[in-house]
Parts: sequence; C-alpha cells; structure tokens
Amino acid sequence: MLYDPSMRRAHAVGTRLRSVLAPVFLDALLPLGVAFAVVSFLADPAHIETGELRANSLLMNTSQLFRREANPFGAAVGSSAILMLTSIAGAIAVGVPAGIAYGWSTSRALRALAWSVSTLASSLPAFFWAVAIELVMIWLWVQFRIQVLPTAGFGIDEHLVLPSLALGIRPAAYIFRLTATAVEEIRHADYVRTAIAKGLSERALLARHVLPNASPNIIAATVFAARGALSSLVIVEFVFIWGGAGLTFVQALGNRRLELASALALAFAVGSALLALAADLVRTRVRVGT
Repeated sequence: MLYDPSMRRAHAVGTRLRSVLAPVFLDALLPLGVAFAVVSFLADPAHIETGELRANSLLMNTSQLFRREANPFGAAVGSSAILMLTSIAGAIAVGVPAGIAYGWSTSRALRALAWSVSTLASSLPAFFWAVAIELVMIWLWVQFRIQVLPTAGFGIDEHLVLPSLALGIRPAAYIFRLTATAVEEIRHADYVRTAIAKGLSERALLARHVLPNASPNIIAATVFAARGALSSLVIVEFVFIWGGAGLTFVQALGNRRLELASALALAFAVGSALLALAADLVRTRVRVGT
C-alpha cells in the first residue's frame, strides 16, 4: 500500500477534532439539553402538580422578582452574579494568601492545623455551612439578643455577607490547598534555592519567582472552585432568601412560569458549561493536585 501523507494528515485532523468536540458535547450541549427537558417536564401541569410548592411556608414569605421587576430574568441573573463574584473574590482573598503562607511556613503545628481546617471546610457541602451559619446567628439572638447580620433578605449591603460566606467557604479551602501545594513545590525548586543563596529578599522572591509560577495553579483552582460554587448557588439562595436566579427559578416553577424557569435553567447550564470548558482548557495546561 502506497504512503499518502494527505490521508495521514486528514486522519490526524479528524482525531484531534473528535477529541475537541467530545468534551464540548459532554460539558456544554448535553447539560443544555438536559436542563431544557427537565424544566419542560416540571412546568407541565400534566406531569407534576406544583401547588404544594406554591404553598411552601418559606416561599410564601418571599417577594417574587417576576411580580415587581420589568426584567425578572436579568434581575435574577444579576443578583446571582453579584453573589457568585463576591463569594469567589472572598475565597481568592483568603485562599491565596493563606496558601502562600502555608507553603512558606516552617511551623509543623500551624501547617497541620491549617490543613485540617481546610479539609473540614472542603469536605462539608455549602448547604451545611448555610444552615450552620443561620443557626449560629439565631443562637446569638436567642441567648444574648445580639443581631450580628441579617439572616434573610436581598440587598447589596450587610445582607450579602452571610450568603457569600456560606457559598465561599469550600472554594476558599480548595484555592488554599492548590495554592499551598504549588507554592511548596516551587519553594523547593533549584532556582528558588539559588535565589535565596544569593540573598534575594522574600518579597522579591515571591514577586519574581513564586507568584508567576504558581499563578496557573491558582487560576485552575479558581475555575474549579467557581464551578462548584455555581452548583451550590440554588440552595444557598433558598436558605438566605436571596433574590437571585436560584430562588426565582423555584418560584417560577411554583407559579407555572415556564418561559422564566426555562431561561433561568438554561442560564445555569450555560454558566456551568462555560466553566467546564474553561476547566478542561486549564486541565490540559496545568497539572492540578489536591
């Protein structure tokens, strides 16, 4: 059989194209299709009765965005985006410095304590932290009549603190662990030891060597943490009565607002798909460890 370079190139292109399209289908198109099918089923009166959902004692006391907003979809997605961005920004602000401090520390006791705390924080789901935070606030009020922060309601003020905290605890722990692992590996690299031997200050060492080389792992950790936070957004909004896409989605289902529920479900699916594709891209460039 004669060797045909063009056929070999075509085969290589086809193989690479399949390797690219397969994750796109699994991480993007499939979630979109499932989201639309599930919402269409739930919002169809012939399939399920949502009367009990409308009569839910928690939802009865919440204001519904689609009754007071000209654009409920935009208002809901915008509110959820604010909550997501705040929680991830807080997770980065806590996780990255803590990870750098862990990787640079020589205290075994502090390192063991920090790693144990991060293990606890990352092991428990966001709904546990949401309920636990609310119970602590209730206990402080019942026992000492101290109201630290509001436990329910929407507002770009103190109402944002507790839901952001509940949503950001696990991402902060995940970012901390990956940052700590990356910094510790870089710290023991030959070029870092050489820089230390030449008398380079710790601040210059962090700025020139540690942070630039650890940034791919930090970016990867942030993408994975954001995807995990998105999956927990609905329950956190429900617990804290945060008027975002998650709570509005439940309200829309209860009131037979198929078009709004479908749009919100697809928005979640698109967001998750984009983060999944970003995670796949990061995963091909960065070796991530836990």
